[in-house]
Amino acid sequence: MILNLAVQSRELGKKSERKNLRKSGQIPAVIYSEGQPGINISVPANEFLKLYRKSIREVAVFNLTLNGNDLQAIVKSRQMHPVSREFLHVDFLELHKGKELSLSVPIKFIGTPASIKEGGILEITVREVEVSCLPRHIPEDIPLNIENLNLGDTIYIKDLNIENVTIKDSGNIAVVSIHSPKAEKTTEDEETTDTVVEETE
Repeated sequence: MILNLAVQSRELGKKSERKNLRKSGQIPAVIYSEGQPGINISVPANEFLKLYRKSIREVAVFNLTLNGNDLQAIVKSRQMHPVSREFLHVDFLELHKGKELSLSVPIKFIGTPASIKEGGILEITVREVEVSCLPRHIPEDIPLNIENLNLGDTIYIKDLNIENVTIKDSGNIAVVSIHSPKAEKTTEDEETTDTVVEETE
């Protein structure tokens, strides 16, 4: 997914100036490029939020227009207000043709295991993985079909496969499992305890 966004240069400024920038509807941001000093920019908050929402659970490439020039970048990190959830700061990482980069890519779980109808409990332990690849091979997500998972089955990082992308996380890490329900054993002398299991998406 490629998203177009016009941004503006800004001075580094003091903390109070960054607050005023946010009040004016702009988000302080920096474009980082390996081996180069960061470029301080401001991003229109409403437009960025609209585009960012389109890319939730996907990796999006932003085509940033700055001073009449276009460059492509991904969101490397972001700071958000703990209460209002407004964006306080955004770090972009510039992409360079022919040069690999590392980034986190979300896993897209497809389907619902039939074994859940048998009482199985779905446990998702990993929702994104660290990968390295060339910019032109950046995946929006890593699709993983879990429809055929049976009771006791587990899918590991090493089972994931996507062309032209290297997964950097350990292959022995479990991604998703189907657990058998625990049988409840009660007797007249035993105290019955209710167990609440948090359902995972």
